[in-house]
Amino acid sequence: MSHTKPADVFENMIDSSSENNRERSSCSVKLAITGGGTGGHVFPGIAIAEEIEKKCSLECLWIGTGRAVEKKALKEKNWLYRVLKVRPLKGKGAMDIIAALVHLPVSVVRACLMLRKFRPDIVLGVGGYVSGPVLVAARLLGIPSAIHEQNLLPGLANKLAARLVDRVFVSFEASKPYFKGVSVQCLGNPVRKQILNEVTHTDLPGAEKNMHILILGGSQGATGLNRLVSSALKILQQSGRKFSAIHQTGPLDFEKMRKFYRDSGINVAVHKFISEMGIAYSWSHLIICRAGATTLAEVTAIGKPVICIPYPYSADGHQGLNARVIADAGAGLYFEEEDVGAVRLASEIEKLMSHPERLAAMTHKARQLGKPEAAAKIADAVLTLCRRMTGEVCSIKDSRGEAVHSHV
Repeated sequence: MSHTKPADVFENMIDSSSENNRERSSCSVKLAITGGGTGGHVFPGIAIAEEIEKKCSLECLWIGTGRAVEKKALKEKNWLYRVLKVRPLKGKGAMDIIAALVHLPVSVVRACLMLRKFRPDIVLGVGGYVSGPVLVAARLLGIPSAIHEQNLLPGLANKLAARLVDRVFVSFEASKPYFKGVSVQCLGNPVRKQILNEVTHTDLPGAEKNMHILILGGSQGATGLNRLVSSALKILQQSGRKFSAIHQTGPLDFEKMRKFYRDSGINVAVHKFISEMGIAYSWSHLIICRAGATTLAEVTAIGKPVICIPYPYSADGHQGLNARVIADAGAGLYFEEEDVGAVRLASEIEKLMSHPERLAAMTHKARQLGKPEAAAKIADAVLTLCRRMTGEVCSIKDSRGEAVHSHV
């Protein structure tokens, strides 16, 4: 077992990281983004806005749910943040659905007032039920709009909103048939610039070298994954295999996992949450995670082998479909949680340790599958759409302000 602790290496990489800055052009744009509830909705929206911010002087309004993930992610952004209370339609009883439908016009009116006050040039929906009323409001006000779908199987909000918007951006080619009769572009799933800026490439380990394993649990559905992977690592450790690991557990299982690893004598650095994800990705040789669209976009953009164990209760099984794309491309392995036990998982990890050429092949396939330029391409498409709809080349916001005002 290596004496170098993953926590020490991780901290050293953080200290040595830096960001690259690019100059903005002289154009200006007012962008309203709507969506949220999960990091899978929030982070792609942030990535797109950051790219627009590189190209233009940006004023941004985020209309979200008020959940902690949004507040934390947007805390350091100099953007306006507003909460719109919307009742979800999916996964509720008949009375709840009726109440949500009755409340919907109220949400649309409130969204109209928010947009009228801000006067955006364009509205971008990134998923989640809060986006529905805002996109309806944008249509009523005559504001150009678009949506981005992260998962292969579209969410209900984006399915309903697709015919209201001017453009649909998808992350997978296989998503296009779900949006028939509308303008669709497959440009990938945006990855935050912080992650891409932090990335350095790590040499793959030889068969007898120390493997670095990154485990990404989280707050939703992570307990099963945390328990499964920690048990598999214990089996590996007992078999004499050399490895180091970083385990993001989420807050719920943090103390339990930290005690488990300490008592087992396993070389694992345990974190509730990792802010410097690009550095953690760079450190790793193998990633074990759920199959959320944003995580897989990050993993492939960086080019890392992955073992996907999808959250079994994801809406309409969308995580399983995401994971299947990774497995079919040869960029990783895919196991259903109920079908793989700790012994089987430990065996699969051990096979990869013993055959680094398989890791190298998976790394190559992941890089082929990844789209690190997705955010920049979507940002360009958003600006092009905005300019085409408004007839302006630059300094769009002044003319759009009057246009929005006249529709209310």
